Amino acid sequence: MPNSLWKFLTSLKVTVVLLILCVLLVFLGTVAQVHEGLWEAQTRWFKSFVVIRSATDVWWVPPIFPGGYTLGFGLLINLIAAHLKRFRFTWEKTGIHLTHLGVILLLAGQLMTDLLSRESFINFAEGETRNYSEAHRETELVINTTAPEANGKDRVISYSQAALEKKGILKHAEIPFEIRILEYGENGEVLSHDSIREAGTRLATALATLEANYSTSESLIAQAEKSADNPGRAAIWSDALKAAGETGKDLVASVKKIAADPDRTPPFREDLKRRFRTQMLAAFKRMPRGQSGGQARAMAYVAQETEAGRSLNLEQLPAAGNQGAAARMHLLPLAASRGMDDQNVPYAKVELFSKEASLGVWLLSAWLNPQDVSVEGRTFRIAMRNERYFQPFSVTLLKTTHEVYPGTEIPKNYQSRVRIENPQTQERREVDISMNNPLRYGGLTFYQSQMGRTEERGEKGTSGTSGLQVVRNPGWLTPYAGCLIVALGMTWQFLRHLIGFLTKPRAAKSSPSNLSHS
Repeated sequence: MPNSLWKFLTSLKVTVVLLILCVLLVFLGTVAQVHEGLWEAQTRWFKSFVVIRSATDVWWVPPIFPGGYTLGFGLLINLIAAHLKRFRFTWEKTGIHLTHLGVILLLAGQLMTDLLSRESFINFAEGETRNYSEAHRETELVINTTAPEANGKDRVISYSQAALEKKGILKHAEIPFEIRILEYGENGEVLSHDSIREAGTRLATALATLEANYSTSESLIAQAEKSADNPGRAAIWSDALKAAGETGKDLVASVKKIAADPDRTPPFREDLKRRFRTQMLAAFKRMPRGQSGGQARAMAYVAQETEAGRSLNLEQLPAAGNQGAAARMHLLPLAASRGMDDQNVPYAKVELFSKEASLGVWLLSAWLNPQDVSVEGRTFRIAMRNERYFQPFSVTLLKTTHEVYPGTEIPKNYQSRVRIENPQTQERREVDISMNNPLRYGGLTFYQSQMGRTEERGEKGTSGTSGLQVVRNPGWLTPYAGCLIVALGMTWQFLRHLIGFLTKPRAAKSSPSNLSHS
């Protein structure tokens, strides 16, 4: 190695610069979470080699900045090189060597955690069993079939999200057709044509009613009298009256005054209708957008289209494809969400081919149930879902305990009673998982993260549900070992100097030369 390069790698000045850059990276990456979200900021700033400014970044983002991997590798190489250059094994320097070894272990452990760790989750209700966990953001395309030689057991073939993003052709020896990825999106909603038609009809009826209620001066006064005792509607009337120059406290009297003036009535009526129309569209858009609320999501969609001035032809809605659910569904691509509590729902448009003959265009999404495809006398089920990580053991939720502090919604105790069954080891035991008491089993750590209840199911009522965060981290012991070794090295070094000082002859401690030197 050239001497100049070796001097650079072992320079303490380089160490100081890298440490300063690390401090700046932590500051910038932490602030970036406000604008980019936790997941995006961690990936972009800490799990990358370089951060390059984009057009959508806020003003303080530098044009280019070293990422976490660059600074981490730089510190690791600098520390190892400096240690090798100055390494001399003596008992006096044992503490320094141990401290360096501990810091190296901390850096290597962090790299191992970034590369090898994996977080997933399990959501299940009391009585349900899972032998897999699901990824938070990664998805997969799966094909389920019962092979003739499988004795009735299902055969599941999966393709990762990375394969979908390449938009190529997917093949498998056990599947008599090809899958051609036409379009893939990180986030999108799937709305049925029926739900859009129903929502569009409801909105059109509401807007027509609004138009009729404020079409004449007489109806204007009648609606004012009805709204006088309704605080929400009265507030809209008050704002419209103020805009028209009426400041009186008697709402009905002010409306009568305007209605009596032919010149003021039309603009006031139009302004009032505009305000109520805005409120109506906002109410439609505020509908909950959960996975079970398909009609609510359709109402929000038609409200957004109406607000944007785009008319919907409810009789000829565009279809996402021509086969399966796609023929009666509308696909609404959405921008990817980066919020910590937000969930993206990826989708894919695919065309299936069997012996060069097209089987049509299909739409796959987590919003949709698995769809049947019949080829050569066999039935396959194709779907998209969160990527699953299967385990050789199963976890059954037996009981949930959800306690809060009296008079509040603050959790006091989340606890799940689960049963672990492992056919390989013939193990069958029960264990409790609570907020501060995770379960470590099979190289995984199960943390209690959520608690809830299922929806009402007739006579069955509701049952408790539990959400477990599942973490696989092969290097979880390295931070503890690194800190322990650093503490041991610093303790060794301190005690060696302390013992050396205490064992010096008294005359040597108090001699003038020692005092002047100190």
